[in-house]
Amino acid sequence: MNKQLKIAVNILVFLLVGAFVWYMVTSVNKEEISYAENRPEDAKPFVSPYKQVSAFDLPETINRFELVDGRLFVSAGESVYILDTEGNQQSSFAVKPEVRDITVGGDSIYVLYPTYIEVYSQQGELVHQWEACSELSDYCSLALAGDFVFVTDAENKNICKYTREGYFVKFISSPRDFIIPSYSFDIESRNDTIYCVNAGRHLIETYTLNGDFIAAFGGPGGEAGFFAGCCNPSYISFGRAGEVITSEKGNPRVSSYERNGNFKQVLLNSRLLGGGSNAYEVRADGDLLFVAGKNKMSVFQYESLIDQEST
Repeated sequence: MNKQLKIAVNILVFLLVGAFVWYMVTSVNKEEISYAENRPEDAKPFVSPYKQVSAFDLPETINRFELVDGRLFVSAGESVYILDTEGNQQSSFAVKPEVRDITVGGDSIYVLYPTYIEVYSQQGELVHQWEACSELSDYCSLALAGDFVFVTDAENKNICKYTREGYFVKFISSPRDFIIPSYSFDIESRNDTIYCVNAGRHLIETYTLNGDFIAAFGGPGGEAGFFAGCCNPSYISFGRAGEVITSEKGNPRVSSYERNGNFKQVLLNSRLLGGGSNAYEVRADGDLLFVAGKNKMSVFQYESLIDQEST
């Protein structure tokens, strides 16, 4: 009888634990869905300061792109396309598969792969390359600042600093530790300051060129100015006046912040961007925003200027 009682008690405990685990899992999932999809700004009509004015297609899905001196440098498939801002192709050259990022400095085009970096001339000639400085590296994004190249590493969860010739300088770590889900580890530079996504903590962190931590802004939240989901923001860039532009996935939107991190406004919501769940990469050129999604480049113009031009 004692043995049967013990079995019955064990079964009861097992059922209670199972029911509790099921309740917790379903509760968390419901919270995540409402947190990411039911944002406060969706409750009222959204009015964007931008209006789409044009769009053009690339032959392949866009990996990443850069906008420098009125030219678009687009990594798509296994090619780099150089276009004017109206989408007219000026040149192209072949690159290897798995391009993670692309940036331009002077006459050089830097192409990032998971474990190495290649440097091309504007004519598409390979002029230099170097391997990752650590084993098991899995590079995500790169930025040029001063005489250096800064590369984010999702596997080792740090930033690698190189000279432009490819000599390793140092590792840079976050004082909060980088949490990197889904390869969301974008990095950019502006006025000798490094801006880096810490997506698992829903932050943008800033560093000096020496790698010293300066500050962070953002934080988790569904309302405008904060970041929801498991890995936002996905991309960062800059406006003409130096404001920080962020792009999010899940419920895609593009927002802007002052350089000190104070939130300004949402620029584009999911409907204007084209929907889906992936983040859209964004670059600014004066009063224009260039937005990449799949194989399409959309161009948005600040609306007040459109109104002035039409009068």
